[in-house]
Amino acid sequence: MPLYEPELEFIADLEAYVTTDSPIGPAAWGTRLICPVVRGTVEGPKIKGVARPFGADWSLLRADGCIELDVRLVLETDDGALIHVEYRGVIDLTLEQLDRLRSGRAVGGMKIHTAPRFETAHPDYAWLNRIQAIGCGSNEIVGEEIKVVYSWYALRS
Repeated sequence: MPLYEPELEFIADLEAYVTTDSPIGPAAWGTRLICPVVRGTVEGPKIKGVARPFGADWSLLRADGCIELDVRLVLETDDGALIHVEYRGVIDLTLEQLDRLRSGRAVGGMKIHTAPRFETAHPDYAWLNRIQAIGCGSNEIVGEEIKVVYSWYALRS
């Protein structure tokens, strides 16, 4: 039996669009896949806004076929607050997804798990500075872009 059983509190859903990756590598740690964020929306019970178009995902395709996420973006809420979001995560690719990615084609249907952290100076959203969150999501190819959707939750115990 576990010592602690966390509860999850829903924060928001994020829908973001990124351009296809610009690969660097393979290099010493793997192949870096850089995908700029071009637009997005965030909506939840206590937060609503847009993703500004200057964030990116600096993912790393590892030798074992997993992708390590390294994402940074800025949200602007409907009331003008700026929130920096940074998250890491892991995507365990199927063999078919890995083959597509290694051949230079966009990959959809990935199951994505993240651990976002938030940073803001706005007093109405200062509670975000004090939580640890998790995110679950997926992606799909939409024309020349990739749509990524997440549900973010605060861990409570």
